[in-house]
Amino acid sequence: MMANGSLLKPRLNWLAVFIPASVLLAYVPSLKNDVALFVCAGLAMVVVSAWIGQSTEKLAVVVGPTWGGMLNAAFGNLPELIFGLIALTKGLGPLVKAAWTGAILGNLLLVLGSSMLFGGFKHGDQRFPVKRANDASTSLLIAVVAVTIPTVYALAFPKASGSSPVGIDDISIGLAVLLLFAYIAGLVQTYLDARKPDARKPGAVVAAELKQQRSSKEKPANLTQPVVMLVISSVLIALLSDYVSDAVDVMKRRFGLTDLFLGVIVIAAIGNVAAQFSAVSMAMKNKMDLAFEIGMSAGTQVALLVVPFLVLMSYVFGKPVDLEFTVAEIVSLGAAAVITTQIAQDGESNWLNGLQMLVVYAMVGVLFFFLPG
Repeated sequence: MMANGSLLKPRLNWLAVFIPASVLLAYVPSLKNDVALFVCAGLAMVVVSAWIGQSTEKLAVVVGPTWGGMLNAAFGNLPELIFGLIALTKGLGPLVKAAWTGAILGNLLLVLGSSMLFGGFKHGDQRFPVKRANDASTSLLIAVVAVTIPTVYALAFPKASGSSPVGIDDISIGLAVLLLFAYIAGLVQTYLDARKPDARKPGAVVAAELKQQRSSKEKPANLTQPVVMLVISSVLIALLSDYVSDAVDVMKRRFGLTDLFLGVIVIAAIGNVAAQFSAVSMAMKNKMDLAFEIGMSAGTQVALLVVPFLVLMSYVFGKPVDLEFTVAEIVSLGAAAVITTQIAQDGESNWLNGLQMLVVYAMVGVLFFFLPG
């Protein structure tokens, strides 16, 4: 867990102490405290999410650069996916939807913004693949359109008290299928690009890094260690997600927080911490192309994979969650997509671009803190 002499990874690993602390708070009656459980489980999820990322990277080194890039894409948002499934089974649909919004906003504005800020301070102007930026920006705009359509439909047709408009479920299922189709098409293009010899092509950035790692002395001898760690981390994420979701109601009552603020800011921040450390670390090493891949790819994966998959699963569970979002969420997502597109269109970034993105993220935080539930 402390490979490469990184100072960031050991610091994250210290958070592992909150895993047993969360278990004690959950099962020892004399220690019962839902607020402490929420905080401890959230901090524990940060380090376990980092372990999932490290295990995926090790697996990618073993299987090679092309399939490694595909593997990173498939498992990149596993913590968000597991938390969403657990929360859906508990009927926490509004919180799950808010967490989707927060995950996308966090990856675009917070992860990318902090990477550009710190990387720009140290290295000045930094570059990343323009074509990859354009493809990712288009995917994000498609996702914004997908969540806008059901909301416009709901506003156009009055609904009975406490129910969704007739047809909104069918629209959400259809849009979810189309988003998954767009994601699969993107994976196919990434695979084709990764096979091209020109490393400057989109999709080859992660492949090139994995190829370099594969030739290093730290290459794992086999698949056993990373697979076992991935399985253990996934089980821990499921357990900790259960703790967090159980303590949500207490947090709302105790601090007057809404599902929107908890999901968009708090839950999303927990899931983004590991990606944040990785992206900033890459930017500080003047590898803005990799930092860009971490933030932008994670955002598009949430929009095109996690959201539609969980929407479809919610209907399987019998606790449907549609794609009708609040106006505040749609405006925030649209603004984030447009600003990210504007900054990324020339393939260059600096510290000011990062600061601008962080300012927008802070504005969004203020909006959802004061927005009524």
